[in-house]
Amino acid sequence: MILWQIIKTVENMDQDRYNEMNENLISFHKQFNYDDNDRAIVISGMSFIDDLLLNILESFFPDKSNTVDNLLSHRGALGTYGTRVDIIYCLGFIDKVIKSDLDILGQIRNKFAHKLNVSFDDKDIKQLCLKLKWHEIFMFMKAPEGATSKEIFQVGLNTIVSHLNGLPGIARNQKRQLKTN
Repeated sequence: MILWQIIKTVENMDQDRYNEMNENLISFHKQFNYDDNDRAIVISGMSFIDDLLLNILESFFPDKSNTVDNLLSHRGALGTYGTRVDIIYCLGFIDKVIKSDLDILGQIRNKFAHKLNVSFDDKDIKQLCLKLKWHEIFMFMKAPEGATSKEIFQVGLNTIVSHLNGLPGIARNQKRQLKTN
């Protein structure tokens, strides 16, 4: 009886997290694809990627405990975007190309977050967007001639989202357990 209750509780937690991520995906899609504000596109896209990274780690680490909560909190050792990218790479969930693109996307996000008058027309942003590579592998082609840095960013981020979205299920299959003795 107790085992059944534990299984049901875990299933409900997984279902709640699934529903939350699905709602976030819908919100991300609306903001990311239909907003003309460059800052809004970058911030909403990167916020969603950060949620995906957190979901991967939550799926991999032992079920909620104070230790895991502390690690993943914003002030914890794995609470920042950069450390989440690094640990997911070190755990083997992503390859070097995706890690590199996530690092570049983080640089783009930081430029938009820390400069008031920045856009996809800025030289630094254009150069960073041109460094994105995963979308070329994912789509078996380079960006077409004349593609804007905004379009390259959007396609690059969308292909990363597509890839990361499948990783929580893989992480769950490798889920760790806390040792109690």
